[in-house]
Amino acid sequence: MNKQEYITILTDQIRCKMACPEVARELEDHIEDQTRAFMSEGLDRAEAEEAAVKEMGNPVETGVELDKIHRPKMPWGTIALIVALSILSCTFQFFLNQEYVNAGGDGYFMGRHIMFTVTGLMSMIGVCFADYTRIAARARELMLGWILLIIFGRQFFGLTVNDAERWIAIPGIQSVNVLLLLMITVPLYAAILYGYREKGWSVILKGVLWMVPGCWLSVSCNSIWMASVLFLTYLAMLGLAVYHGWYRLPGKAVFAGICTIAMLLPVLTAVLIWFFGADYQKSRLLFYLAPLVGVGGEPQDQISYEMIYVREILGNSRLVGAVDAGVPDISFIPELSDFMLVGVVRYYGRLAAVLLFGLLIFLLLHFLRISLRQRNQLGMLMGTGCAAVFLIEAAFYLLNNSGIMYLGDYCPFFSYGGSGTIIMYILMGIMLSICRYQNTAPERKTAGSLFGIRRPAERMKG
Repeated sequence: MNKQEYITILTDQIRCKMACPEVARELEDHIEDQTRAFMSEGLDRAEAEEAAVKEMGNPVETGVELDKIHRPKMPWGTIALIVALSILSCTFQFFLNQEYVNAGGDGYFMGRHIMFTVTGLMSMIGVCFADYTRIAARARELMLGWILLIIFGRQFFGLTVNDAERWIAIPGIQSVNVLLLLMITVPLYAAILYGYREKGWSVILKGVLWMVPGCWLSVSCNSIWMASVLFLTYLAMLGLAVYHGWYRLPGKAVFAGICTIAMLLPVLTAVLIWFFGADYQKSRLLFYLAPLVGVGGEPQDQISYEMIYVREILGNSRLVGAVDAGVPDISFIPELSDFMLVGVVRYYGRLAAVLLFGLLIFLLLHFLRISLRQRNQLGMLMGTGCAAVFLIEAAFYLLNNSGIMYLGDYCPFFSYGGSGTIIMYILMGIMLSICRYQNTAPERKTAGSLFGIRRPAERMKG
């Protein structure tokens, strides 16, 4: 039996065809190394290869053993945790919504949110079974297509609410939030960085340029919050790729520089806005960062009035159970979805809120840990990016609900809405797919240039 026949019989025993090319390559390399070893002992190539193949053992038995290793494994425990967190969040939202209505608020139509949650869970399972590595082949085209689709939607179907054009009205369906659609750029950006492996200093410029569309669209929607979330996530992925030596760069020095930029840029931006920005930009900066009490001890209700109610509720809360009468109810908070944890503290106690938020952080850190341990480089960066964007959003949401400052209006599982719920579960599905195929996903080749168009010199080489 020659080498190719042996490899064919062995790989036929492996049911996951995604893993077969990688297994075949490793087997061929191993047989070749052993063939050279036998040739060094005096055998000719044909005899040496035959001896190397025999040393590999029975191809059927070996293939069956490899099949046990190289097969997708459904992360049922993680899926169960996501379902449990979904049920808990919907349950708390339902009862808090009832309290909100009873206190005089408008409330939400919870049937709609439950419908989107169920639809999102089904979408998550579907994405989980998809081969996430195929994104790498056309990542740049997909990113451009997605950005252009959003721009087109805003141009022809955009809705302006409170002077912010951040909604797209889809005829016959509903409106979708542009800011939440931009979260899809996170895994696409990871795949773009993956395609630049083995490149030099130009990667830094290209990496920064690919950050611009998502951040620019966020700013154009008057959302400093989403621009910050995306920028920090993009920067974290670029830093991680540099740290792992993907590019021909002095990794440690460049990584240290990226970390320095991540820490200093927000401060520099705030300083520039304060000294050189327009009045409305300074007011918006104060809205995000100003303390509750301003100059002269006067409350700045016009800037951070939400924090007044949040701090009063938290200051009078109990470990278990509702606060005493006289403390503001959640109808004083203009948007319940932004302060779900405060509502839980108001009616059920601090312990319930800590356990609920702790369950979310446990899930996200679990995804982050699994992603960082991936053998597949694309899976490592894509999973880390998805986990990072959720962790940053959760951190901002905690600042909202702790009464420290108001930053952003979305958190996975806790925020009400349709487009955000579906997008969240799609990204969860990508991370589950990375978990499922961690023993089988191959390293994909990427397109050499945008839309597969090569430069003339490259065509000559081909």
